[in-house]
Amino acid sequence: MSNHPNRSRSSPGRNPASAEVRAARTAAGLTQTAAAALVHTTCRVWQLWEAGDRRMHPAFWELFRIKARACLP
Repeated sequence: MSNHPNRSRSSPGRNPASAEVRAARTAAGLTQTAAAALVHTTCRVWQLWEAGDRRMHPAFWELFRIKARACLP
């Protein structure tokens, strides 16, 4: 979907890169298990997102960013 005309690297409705997913989780001070629970998925799926083996859906990314703000000190 990277060639989709409505998706860009800066669009809020885009698939995040695996490094972004990992960086956001660590910045929020969460383990993979806690981050997965925050968006109602399994730890294994979160691991696949961080490894780059599966792309995170933009809805999960948006939900995580909203909920992770509450975890920030």
